[in-house]
Amino acid sequence: MLRILSTIFILTFIIFGCQGRENSVKYTAVMAVGNYVAGVWDTKNPRAAINQAQKLLKAISTREMTGTKVVQRNTMEIELKPADRKPLASVSLANMLPKSDQVKGWKRAKEIEIYTEQNLIQFMHDETEVYQAYNFVELALAEYSNPKLGSKPLLRVEIHDMGAPENAFGIYSFTRNPQDDFEIIGSETAVTILTLNTWKGQYFIHIRLYEFSDDIKEGAQNIVQYIKNQIIGTTRPPAILKLLPRDHLVRNSERYFKNHVILNKIHFTAAENILRLNESTIGVAAEYLHAKSKNPADTLLVFLIDYPTPKDAAVAYNSYKAHLLAKDYPTITTKKLGSQSIVVQIPVTSP
Repeated sequence: MLRILSTIFILTFIIFGCQGRENSVKYTAVMAVGNYVAGVWDTKNPRAAINQAQKLLKAISTREMTGTKVVQRNTMEIELKPADRKPLASVSLANMLPKSDQVKGWKRAKEIEIYTEQNLIQFMHDETEVYQAYNFVELALAEYSNPKLGSKPLLRVEIHDMGAPENAFGIYSFTRNPQDDFEIIGSETAVTILTLNTWKGQYFIHIRLYEFSDDIKEGAQNIVQYIKNQIIGTTRPPAILKLLPRDHLVRNSERYFKNHVILNKIHFTAAENILRLNESTIGVAAEYLHAKSKNPADTLLVFLIDYPTPKDAAVAYNSYKAHLLAKDYPTITTKKLGSQSIVVQIPVTSP
Protein backbone atom coordinates (compact mmCIF):
# COMPACT_ATOMS: atom_id res chain seq x y z
CA MET A 1 0.00 0.00 0.00
CA LEU A 2 2.84 2.35 0.91
CA ARG A 3 4.54 1.55 -2.41
CA ILE A 4 1.32 2.38 -4.32
CA LEU A 5 0.94 5.72 -2.50
CA SER A 6 4.58 6.53 -3.18
CA THR A 7 4.11 5.73 -6.87
CA ILE A 8 1.01 7.96 -7.06
CA PHE A 9 2.89 10.80 -5.35
CA ILE A 10 5.82 10.50 -7.77
CA LEU A 11 3.53 10.44 -10.83
CA THR A 12 1.60 13.44 -9.55
CA PHE A 13 4.84 15.34 -8.95
CA ILE A 14 6.05 14.53 -12.47
CA ILE A 15 2.77 15.57 -14.11
CA PHE A 16 2.48 18.86 -12.28
CA GLY A 17 6.19 19.50 -12.59
CA CYS A 18 5.98 19.10 -16.35
CA GLN A 19 2.99 21.41 -16.50
CA GLY A 20 4.92 23.96 -14.49
CA ARG A 21 7.85 23.76 -16.90
CA GLU A 22 5.52 24.01 -19.87
CA ASN A 23 3.97 27.19 -18.53
CA SER A 24 7.28 28.70 -17.38
CA VAL A 25 8.08 30.16 -20.80
CA LYS A 26 6.36 32.65 -23.07
CA TYR A 27 6.98 33.62 -26.66
CA THR A 28 7.73 36.93 -28.33
CA ALA A 29 7.52 37.67 -32.05
CA VAL A 30 9.02 40.87 -33.49
CA MET A 31 9.02 42.05 -37.11
CA ALA A 32 9.92 45.06 -39.25
CA VAL A 33 7.38 46.11 -41.89
CA GLY A 34 8.04 49.32 -43.81
CA ASN A 35 7.91 52.18 -41.30
CA TYR A 36 6.77 49.86 -38.53
CA VAL A 37 8.23 47.62 -35.88
CA ALA A 38 5.48 45.37 -34.57
CA GLY A 39 5.03 42.17 -32.68
CA VAL A 40 3.48 40.06 -29.97
CA TRP A 41 4.40 39.49 -26.33
CA ASP A 42 3.32 36.91 -23.75
CA THR A 43 1.92 34.08 -25.85
CA LYS A 44 1.75 30.58 -24.39
CA ASN A 45 3.16 28.86 -27.47
CA PRO A 46 5.03 29.86 -30.63
CA ARG A 47 2.07 29.17 -32.90
CA ALA A 48 -0.04 31.77 -31.07
CA ALA A 49 2.74 34.35 -31.43
CA ILE A 50 3.15 33.64 -35.14
CA ASN A 51 -0.60 33.60 -35.86
CA GLN A 52 -1.16 36.93 -34.13
CA ALA A 53 1.88 38.45 -35.84
CA GLN A 54 0.51 37.32 -39.21
CA LYS A 55 -2.82 39.02 -38.46
CA LEU A 56 -0.99 42.20 -37.53
CA LEU A 57 1.13 41.99 -40.68
CA LYS A 58 -2.00 41.58 -42.80
CA ALA A 59 -3.67 44.60 -41.17
CA ILE A 60 -0.59 46.77 -41.77
CA SER A 61 -0.09 45.55 -45.35
CA THR A 62 -3.75 46.08 -46.26
CA ARG A 63 -3.67 49.68 -45.13
CA GLU A 64 -0.30 50.29 -46.77
CA MET A 65 -1.63 49.01 -50.11
CA THR A 66 -4.84 51.04 -49.92
CA GLY A 67 -3.05 54.19 -48.80
CA THR A 68 -5.13 54.35 -45.64
CA LYS A 69 -2.11 55.26 -43.55
CA VAL A 70 -1.44 58.41 -45.60
CA VAL A 71 -5.08 59.47 -45.29
CA GLN A 72 -4.97 58.86 -41.55
CA ARG A 73 -1.82 60.94 -41.15
CA ASN A 74 -3.39 63.83 -43.03
CA THR A 75 -6.55 63.54 -40.95
CA MET A 76 -4.53 63.73 -37.76
CA GLU A 77 -2.72 66.82 -39.01
CA ILE A 78 -6.06 68.51 -39.66
CA GLU A 79 -7.22 67.62 -36.17
CA LEU A 80 -4.09 69.08 -34.60
CA LYS A 81 -4.76 72.64 -35.77
CA PRO A 82 -3.45 75.43 -33.49
CA ALA A 83 -6.84 75.93 -31.83
CA ASP A 84 -6.58 72.35 -30.57
CA ARG A 85 -3.01 72.69 -29.36
CA LYS A 86 -3.27 75.81 -27.23
CA PRO A 87 -5.86 76.99 -24.70
CA LEU A 88 -8.24 79.56 -26.14
CA ALA A 89 -7.22 83.04 -25.02
CA SER A 90 -10.70 83.69 -23.66
CA VAL A 91 -10.84 80.46 -21.63
CA SER A 92 -7.92 79.74 -19.30
CA LEU A 93 -7.47 76.33 -17.74
CA ALA A 94 -8.75 77.61 -14.39
CA ASN A 95 -11.79 79.22 -16.02
CA MET A 96 -12.85 75.85 -17.42
CA LEU A 97 -13.59 74.74 -13.87
CA PRO A 98 -17.19 75.63 -13.02
CA LYS A 99 -17.81 78.40 -10.51
CA SER A 100 -20.31 77.84 -7.72
CA ASP A 101 -23.75 76.92 -9.08
CA GLN A 102 -22.66 76.96 -12.73
CA VAL A 103 -23.41 73.26 -12.35
CA LYS A 104 -26.67 73.27 -10.42
CA GLY A 105 -26.29 72.49 -6.73
CA TRP A 106 -22.49 72.34 -6.71
CA LYS A 107 -20.22 74.93 -5.11
CA ARG A 108 -16.47 75.34 -5.08
CA ALA A 109 -15.23 74.29 -1.67
CA LYS A 110 -11.84 76.06 -1.87
CA GLU A 111 -9.57 78.07 -4.14
CA ILE A 112 -8.35 76.58 -7.41
CA GLU A 113 -4.88 75.01 -7.28
CA ILE A 114 -2.51 75.28 -10.25
CA TYR A 115 0.41 72.93 -10.90
CA THR A 116 3.01 73.07 -13.65
CA GLU A 117 5.76 70.70 -14.72
CA GLN A 118 8.05 72.26 -12.10
CA ASN A 119 5.87 71.50 -9.07
CA LEU A 120 3.61 68.67 -10.28
CA ILE A 121 5.42 66.19 -8.05
CA GLN A 122 3.98 67.97 -5.00
CA PHE A 123 0.53 66.76 -6.06
CA MET A 124 1.02 63.68 -8.26
CA HIS A 125 3.96 62.14 -6.35
CA ASP A 126 4.77 58.75 -7.95
CA GLU A 127 2.52 59.40 -10.96
CA THR A 128 4.49 62.49 -12.04
CA GLU A 129 6.77 60.52 -14.37
CA VAL A 130 3.81 59.13 -16.33
CA TYR A 131 2.20 62.53 -16.88
CA GLN A 132 5.49 64.12 -17.86
CA ALA A 133 6.11 61.29 -20.33
CA TYR A 134 2.92 62.43 -22.09
CA ASN A 135 4.20 66.04 -22.20
CA PHE A 136 2.14 67.43 -19.33
CA VAL A 137 1.83 71.25 -19.40
CA GLU A 138 -0.43 72.37 -16.55
CA LEU A 139 -3.06 71.18 -14.07
CA ALA A 140 -5.94 73.13 -12.54
CA LEU A 141 -7.98 71.48 -9.79
CA ALA A 142 -10.79 72.38 -7.42
CA GLU A 143 -12.97 70.64 -4.85
CA TYR A 144 -16.77 70.85 -4.85
CA SER A 145 -19.48 70.43 -2.25
CA ASN A 146 -23.26 70.23 -2.43
CA PRO A 147 -25.15 71.82 0.52
CA LYS A 148 -27.99 69.34 0.07
CA LEU A 149 -25.55 66.48 0.61
CA GLY A 150 -23.54 67.96 3.48
CA SER A 151 -20.93 70.64 4.09
CA LYS A 152 -17.70 68.77 3.31
CA PRO A 153 -16.12 68.50 -0.16
CA LEU A 154 -17.44 65.54 -2.15
CA LEU A 155 -15.61 65.88 -5.49
CA ARG A 156 -12.14 66.78 -6.70
CA VAL A 157 -12.07 67.94 -10.32
CA GLU A 158 -8.81 68.04 -12.30
CA ILE A 159 -8.20 69.44 -15.79
CA HIS A 160 -4.80 68.55 -17.25
CA ASP A 161 -3.47 70.45 -20.25
CA MET A 162 -1.39 67.86 -22.10
CA GLY A 163 -0.33 70.13 -24.97
CA ALA A 164 -1.86 68.10 -27.82
CA PRO A 165 -4.83 65.75 -28.37
CA GLU A 166 -2.65 62.66 -28.83
CA ASN A 167 -1.06 63.28 -25.42
CA ALA A 168 -4.46 63.75 -23.76
CA PHE A 169 -5.67 60.51 -25.31
CA GLY A 170 -2.40 58.86 -24.29
CA ILE A 171 -2.79 59.58 -20.58
CA TYR A 172 -6.47 58.65 -20.81
CA SER A 173 -5.60 55.32 -22.45
CA PHE A 174 -2.99 54.67 -19.77
CA THR A 175 -5.35 55.37 -16.86
CA ARG A 176 -8.41 53.49 -18.12
CA ASN A 177 -8.94 49.78 -17.59
CA PRO A 178 -10.93 47.35 -19.78
CA GLN A 179 -12.92 46.41 -16.66
CA ASP A 180 -14.11 50.01 -16.17
CA ASP A 181 -17.62 51.02 -17.12
CA PHE A 182 -17.70 53.23 -20.21
CA GLU A 183 -20.28 55.95 -20.63
CA ILE A 184 -20.81 58.62 -23.26
CA ILE A 185 -20.67 61.99 -21.52
CA GLY A 186 -20.07 64.17 -24.55
CA SER A 187 -17.58 61.46 -25.55
CA GLU A 188 -16.25 58.21 -24.09
CA THR A 189 -15.67 58.36 -20.33
CA ALA A 190 -14.14 55.61 -18.17
CA VAL A 191 -16.09 55.25 -14.93
CA THR A 192 -15.32 53.39 -11.71
CA ILE A 193 -17.18 53.64 -8.43
CA LEU A 194 -15.02 56.61 -7.34
CA THR A 195 -13.51 58.07 -10.54
CA LEU A 196 -14.37 59.48 -13.95
CA ASN A 197 -11.63 59.79 -16.59
CA THR A 198 -12.10 61.32 -20.02
CA TRP A 199 -10.49 63.63 -22.59
CA LYS A 200 -11.25 66.14 -25.30
CA GLY A 201 -8.80 68.07 -27.47
CA GLN A 202 -5.57 68.54 -25.53
CA TYR A 203 -7.25 68.17 -22.14
CA PHE A 204 -7.48 65.17 -19.83
CA ILE A 205 -10.21 65.37 -17.19
CA HIS A 206 -10.13 63.38 -13.96
CA ILE A 207 -12.79 63.51 -11.25
CA ARG A 208 -12.43 61.83 -7.87
CA LEU A 209 -15.50 61.08 -5.75
CA TYR A 210 -14.61 61.23 -2.05
CA GLU A 211 -17.61 59.00 -1.37
CA PHE A 212 -20.22 57.36 -3.56
CA SER A 213 -23.90 58.07 -4.02
CA ASP A 214 -26.05 58.38 -7.12
CA ASP A 215 -26.39 62.14 -6.50
CA ILE A 216 -22.62 62.61 -6.24
CA LYS A 217 -22.03 60.57 -9.39
CA GLU A 218 -24.65 62.61 -11.25
CA GLY A 219 -22.89 65.79 -10.11
CA ALA A 220 -19.58 64.47 -11.44
CA GLN A 221 -21.20 63.61 -14.78
CA ASN A 222 -22.71 67.09 -15.06
CA ILE A 223 -19.36 68.73 -14.29
CA VAL A 224 -17.65 66.63 -16.98
CA GLN A 225 -20.27 67.75 -19.48
CA TYR A 226 -19.89 71.40 -18.43
CA ILE A 227 -16.12 71.27 -18.97
CA LYS A 228 -16.33 69.50 -22.32
CA ASN A 229 -18.82 72.06 -23.60
CA GLN A 230 -16.09 74.70 -23.27
CA ILE A 231 -13.41 72.78 -25.15
CA ILE A 232 -12.92 73.06 -28.89
CA GLY A 233 -11.08 69.92 -29.96
CA THR A 234 -11.23 66.38 -31.25
CA THR A 235 -12.45 63.28 -29.45
CA ARG A 236 -11.07 61.00 -32.16
CA PRO A 237 -8.28 58.65 -31.01
CA PRO A 238 -4.95 58.69 -32.91
CA ALA A 239 -5.21 57.01 -36.30
CA ILE A 240 -2.58 54.36 -35.48
CA LEU A 241 -5.19 52.52 -33.41
CA LYS A 242 -7.02 51.66 -36.64
CA LEU A 243 -4.10 49.47 -37.68
CA LEU A 244 -4.79 47.00 -34.88
CA PRO A 245 -6.66 43.82 -35.92
CA ARG A 246 -10.15 43.72 -34.43
CA ASP A 247 -10.53 39.95 -33.92
CA HIS A 248 -10.18 38.99 -30.24
CA LEU A 249 -9.14 42.56 -29.28
CA VAL A 250 -9.89 43.32 -25.62
CA ARG A 251 -11.98 46.45 -25.94
CA ASN A 252 -10.51 49.59 -24.33
CA SER A 253 -7.17 47.88 -23.67
CA GLU A 254 -5.36 50.00 -26.28
CA ARG A 255 -2.59 52.17 -24.85
CA TYR A 256 -0.92 54.91 -26.85
CA PHE A 257 2.73 55.80 -26.17
CA LYS A 258 5.60 57.81 -27.58
CA ASN A 259 8.57 56.93 -25.36
CA HIS A 260 10.18 54.01 -23.56
CA VAL A 261 9.13 55.27 -20.11
CA ILE A 262 5.51 54.44 -20.91
CA LEU A 263 6.37 51.38 -23.01
CA ASN A 264 8.23 49.85 -20.07
CA LYS A 265 5.21 50.42 -17.82
CA ILE A 266 3.04 48.61 -20.37
CA HIS A 267 5.58 45.85 -20.99
CA PHE A 268 9.15 46.00 -19.73
CA THR A 269 11.60 45.61 -22.61
CA ALA A 270 14.88 46.93 -21.20
CA ALA A 271 16.19 49.72 -19.01
CA GLU A 272 17.70 51.38 -22.06
CA ASN A 273 15.69 52.71 -25.01
CA ILE A 274 16.32 49.69 -27.25
CA LEU A 275 13.38 50.45 -29.57
CA ARG A 276 14.74 53.97 -30.22
CA LEU A 277 11.54 55.77 -29.26
CA ASN A 278 11.48 59.57 -29.46
CA GLU A 279 9.18 62.50 -30.26
CA SER A 280 9.03 61.38 -33.91
CA THR A 281 7.71 57.90 -33.11
CA ILE A 282 4.23 56.83 -32.09
CA GLY A 283 3.15 53.48 -30.73
CA VAL A 284 0.21 51.50 -29.48
CA ALA A 285 -0.11 48.31 -27.46
CA ALA A 286 -3.28 46.30 -26.87
CA GLU A 287 -4.43 43.11 -25.22
CA TYR A 288 -5.92 40.22 -27.19
CA LEU A 289 -7.66 37.10 -26.01
CA HIS A 290 -5.99 33.85 -26.99
CA ALA A 291 -8.11 32.59 -29.87
CA LYS A 292 -8.96 29.21 -28.29
CA SER A 293 -9.26 30.36 -24.69
CA LYS A 294 -12.51 31.04 -22.86
CA ASN A 295 -10.73 32.68 -19.93
CA PRO A 296 -11.01 36.51 -20.20
CA ALA A 297 -7.79 36.86 -18.21
CA ASP A 298 -5.89 34.72 -20.72
CA THR A 299 -4.43 37.45 -22.92
CA LEU A 300 -1.42 38.29 -25.04
CA LEU A 301 -0.05 41.74 -25.86
CA VAL A 302 0.32 43.17 -29.36
CA PHE A 303 2.45 46.25 -30.08
CA LEU A 304 2.91 48.47 -33.11
CA ILE A 305 5.37 51.37 -33.44
CA ASP A 306 5.42 53.83 -36.37
CA TYR A 307 8.81 55.35 -37.26
CA PRO A 308 9.47 58.29 -39.59
CA THR A 309 11.21 56.10 -42.20
CA PRO A 310 11.77 52.40 -42.99
CA LYS A 311 15.45 52.95 -42.16
CA ASP A 312 14.54 54.16 -38.67
CA ALA A 313 12.29 51.12 -38.23
CA ALA A 314 15.07 48.76 -39.38
CA VAL A 315 17.55 50.31 -36.92
CA ALA A 316 15.06 49.91 -34.07
CA TYR A 317 14.24 46.33 -35.07
CA ASN A 318 17.92 45.36 -35.22
CA SER A 319 18.49 46.97 -31.82
CA TYR A 320 15.67 44.94 -30.26
CA LYS A 321 16.77 41.76 -32.04
CA ALA A 322 20.34 42.19 -30.79
CA HIS A 323 19.01 42.65 -27.26
CA LEU A 324 16.99 39.42 -27.47
CA LEU A 325 19.86 37.42 -28.98
CA ALA A 326 22.27 38.72 -26.33
CA LYS A 327 20.05 37.07 -23.73
CA ASP A 328 20.63 33.69 -25.43
CA TYR A 329 16.89 33.09 -25.72
CA PRO A 330 16.08 30.09 -27.95
CA THR A 331 14.85 31.19 -31.38
CA ILE A 332 11.94 29.57 -33.20
CA THR A 333 12.34 28.84 -36.91
CA THR A 334 9.40 30.16 -38.90
CA LYS A 335 8.51 31.70 -42.23
CA LYS A 336 9.70 35.30 -42.38
CA LEU A 337 7.19 37.90 -41.23
CA GLY A 338 7.52 41.28 -42.93
CA SER A 339 10.96 42.31 -44.18
CA GLN A 340 12.67 40.95 -41.04
CA SER A 341 11.42 38.93 -38.09
CA ILE A 342 12.41 36.86 -35.08
CA VAL A 343 10.46 34.63 -32.68
CA VAL A 344 12.03 33.78 -29.33
CA GLN A 345 11.20 31.72 -26.26
CA ILE A 346 11.56 33.71 -23.03
CA PRO A 347 11.61 32.17 -19.55
CA VAL A 348 9.10 33.58 -17.10
CA THR A 349 10.79 34.76 -13.94
CA SER A 350 8.96 34.11 -10.70
CA PRO A 351 7.77 37.23 -8.85
